[in-house]
Amino acid sequence: MWQPEADGELVMTDAGGVGVASQGEVRSRERWVNGLVGAGHLLSHYYIFALPPLFPLLKAEFGVSYVELGLAMTAYNLLGGVLQAPVGFMVDRLGPTRVLLAGLGLTAGAVMLMGFTESYPMLLLLALIAGLGNSVFHPADYAILAGSIGPERLGRAFSLHTFLGYLGSAIAPVCMLALAQWADWRMALAISGAVGLIVLAVMAARRGVMQGESVKPAAANASQAEKTGLAVVLSPVILMFLVYFVLFAMGSSGLTSFTVSALINLHDLRLDQANAALTGHLFGMAGGILLTGFIADRFPRHLVTATGALVLAASMLVLAATGDLSAWQAITAMTIAGVGMGGVLPVRDLMIRAVTPLGQTGKVFGFVFVGYAIGSSTAPVFNGWFMDSGDPAMVFWAAAGFVVAALGVLTIARRMGPAT
Repeated sequence: MWQPEADGELVMTDAGGVGVASQGEVRSRERWVNGLVGAGHLLSHYYIFALPPLFPLLKAEFGVSYVELGLAMTAYNLLGGVLQAPVGFMVDRLGPTRVLLAGLGLTAGAVMLMGFTESYPMLLLLALIAGLGNSVFHPADYAILAGSIGPERLGRAFSLHTFLGYLGSAIAPVCMLALAQWADWRMALAISGAVGLIVLAVMAARRGVMQGESVKPAAANASQAEKTGLAVVLSPVILMFLVYFVLFAMGSSGLTSFTVSALINLHDLRLDQANAALTGHLFGMAGGILLTGFIADRFPRHLVTATGALVLAASMLVLAATGDLSAWQAITAMTIAGVGMGGVLPVRDLMIRAVTPLGQTGKVFGFVFVGYAIGSSTAPVFNGWFMDSGDPAMVFWAAAGFVVAALGVLTIARRMGPAT
């Protein structure tokens, strides 16, 4: 862990000892950590969206249905989401860096091999392997950042980490289609996977700068350490954060799945206008993430920042549900809602970190992010039912309701004590 000292900072050396580093050395190490961890997180999100743009080509190549292709994505996302909890325990036991390297290797390697597969069953198997690798990023990344970044700069580090993940999601469709048009879909997947392996090689070469806060327990105390870990993730405050993740994901993921269709049906927008509103919402989230990352390091009352962000988002969603909006008004409202929903993410991470005991960061973040997988896989079903029932306004009402409920749970969690 980083600790302040008069003329420098106490740091963990690459050999595992403790030494004093100058401010310049500290900043250099932190830049490497932010860059390496951020690059891995960008790729993890990029790979999630690597296959969908290629679905028409894959359908023709393998003679399968869209349902079967969707099954590959379900396997990828569900496995990667649910396994974050047990992987979090592995992170705290083995150390986050080696787990991160293994996960990135699995995911990038599987994506690259997808470019050489000759059958749908093999594609499905590789999607499962990629999902297994994808499960490591949140627990390992947060453990590395918490152990490598000074506390007064941790908000910005969390912000950059989240922003780069969203950036990976945003650029994946464009890059995959561009590569497929330049060569073919096989080359698009092979090149994308190879880029990940190159990043993996750089990470392995610079692994010494990524100091996780986790300590591998002695073998004699392994059972007791595991018992303590279970007690931590099942403590009331961590369970409340799990509920928060479920509710927030139901508001956020459910909204983005049906924003375009709901705006067209509710406000009679054209397809390009509705897509512009969704794009504005996503870019608004990215901007909100960066903005509150800087605010969080200077304004320690994180619940106040979170409240302002979520109230802003909910109010814009209510406006989208009730107002008679023009295209530009709808785009503006959805963009501002995105700023609010993105703005809560860095302070959320700091609030979780504040109640997490030392050495438990991997398992805690791995556990609570399972809630996001649950919420994001559940909400689209409800919103699809609203659309089929001819009530598109409920897409926005439901999202606003979930956001307000998430704020209530976050407030309760903030008032609880640490997870012990």
